[in-house]
Amino acid sequence: MENDWLLLAWLSPLILVMVIFDLKARNYGKKVLHLPKKEYVSLLWLAILDPVFEVLFIGVVLWDDLSRDVWHWVAGGVGVVLGYFFARYRTRIMWVRPLREKKAVILRNSGAEYIALVFLVIVKTVSENSNFSNYFASLLITVGLLTIVSESAIRVAILFKRYNNEMPAVRA
Repeated sequence: MENDWLLLAWLSPLILVMVIFDLKARNYGKKVLHLPKKEYVSLLWLAILDPVFEVLFIGVVLWDDLSRDVWHWVAGGVGVVLGYFFARYRTRIMWVRPLREKKAVILRNSGAEYIALVFLVIVKTVSENSNFSNYFASLLITVGLLTIVSESAIRVAILFKRYNNEMPAVRA
């Protein structure tokens, strides 16, 4: 846990810059585009950093799990498949349209974002509990961790693909 705080301290300037750009983008959506309350502007370059931060914060735990045995790799594969379907679902319910002038997308808030965040906190907390040594639970944690990381990475890839696919229609 102390490593998480140290990592957070090192990354805090970058996180602060990201928050500033995110707030500026959201204000642009609210004040200039007059987006409805549940919609917001998301800069694509900020979206790329989501999976990077997740790997940084849970990578050590994930690597410990994966280096145990082949069944943890199988569990990780299950997590990636689940992450793929969860990413497709989230992107489908969040997507509104591309925003060419800002190299951004307009997304809709969804409850899935909050569920994913709570899930991440629960899985990370359980995975760091040293008293928890049940093998099956360890496999479930590996599934959960890889679901979270792969969902984020796949969702960003889908956002970029959809942005690029719909941009010709926006230009015309």
